[in-house]
Amino acid sequence: MDKVQAMLAVLRDNYLRDLPGHIDDIEQIVLHLEHTGFQLESCQELYRQVHSLKGSGGTYGMSFISDICHPLEDSLSHLIEQPQGLLDFSATALNYIDLMRKACFSYTGGLEPSAELKSALHQVRQSASQTEYSALIVESSEVVIGILRGILVASGFRVEVLQDGYLALGRMLSEPFDVLVSALELRRLNGIALISAVQKSGGRHAKACTVLLTTSDHLDEEVCPDFILKKNADLKNNFRSCISKLMSDRQR
Repeated sequence: MDKVQAMLAVLRDNYLRDLPGHIDDIEQIVLHLEHTGFQLESCQELYRQVHSLKGSGGTYGMSFISDICHPLEDSLSHLIEQPQGLLDFSATALNYIDLMRKACFSYTGGLEPSAELKSALHQVRQSASQTEYSALIVESSEVVIGILRGILVASGFRVEVLQDGYLALGRMLSEPFDVLVSALELRRLNGIALISAVQKSGGRHAKACTVLLTTSDHLDEEVCPDFILKKNADLKNNFRSCISKLMSDRQR
């Protein structure tokens, strides 16, 4: 093990040692909000702590912690926009915190979180979002993300956004999204490789509808997504048509 690997191992051990305390801190803020009512400053501090935990979890190879923090962040963002939803948020947040503790116990024992734990996360997410379908967008352009998100949300999808292909693969393998929309050019893992890996993974993951976004007229590699859409003026209408076809097929 070289010096860099040794340093990362020490940092990972320190993160895992401190993780229960960070989870306790997050829980205390949630309980404080539940007791005192909505407070923007407390919500902002909670978001900061969850965001930090999410980033560190990915850095030190504990991706399931990040997988839990993602939807908790989404729920918190929704609470800040709609403070009247505090009661529902508190119940959901405490469920996520319970999953964090169970994941921490697994990692401390040198184990990856079980399939049952991952299934429990999926159930909490679906219950919290109250939507039947879910979609993952992997794209860096805020304009393109806005177009895609608007169409998906209007069609009843819960939407997540990432910009890193490697992280997106981890999310797809940890939760069975119904739709994967990926740009061709991504950090660390391009869209073709991402879609191919998901399709070959087996199980429900491989059944996701896949959409590849590109500005290229020629793709040298063998591509097998369900749809290939150009990033041009017709993207909005073409993507809406894809989602309409998907919804129609699902309802048959």
